[in-house]
Amino acid sequence: MKVEIALGACVVFAVAVACGADRGTVKKADSGVAAAAAIAEEPSQETFALGTSVTPSGAVPANATSDNVVRGGEVYVSVDVRSSSTEQTIEVRWVDPNGRVLHRDARHVREDAEWVPFSSGRTSQWSRGTHRAVILIDGRTVTEKSFAVL
Repeated sequence: MKVEIALGACVVFAVAVACGADRGTVKKADSGVAAAAAIAEEPSQETFALGTSVTPSGAVPANATSDNVVRGGEVYVSVDVRSSSTEQTIEVRWVDPNGRVLHRDARHVREDAEWVPFSSGRTSQWSRGTHRAVILIDGRTVTEKSFAVL
């Protein structure tokens, strides 16, 4: 039944386009959707981006960067490694306001990688307050990203 409805909608659309029914509107809608998708996929320009989602390539999109997150969802850190010329191990430690490590994740990264994404996991059990994502490369702390869990 669903296939028949979808097929019927495609036939109606094809007939409308073939008959010249408002071709400009269809093109504008298609280009608007493509532009919105491109903007949503635009990676953050930060080397260490913190946000609420990641693209399929592993980058935090510019429109998803945030220092405030709602408790329950996931927080992401994306590390831009496009300029790296060697393989490396990157680790992210998710730390609560009391300094306790809530979650950690490490990845070995090839030199041809672009972005390396990390997730906090679900935050529903996390306390409210200022948390940190501590980023280590080859065992050495390189930066921290603070964020508030609301």
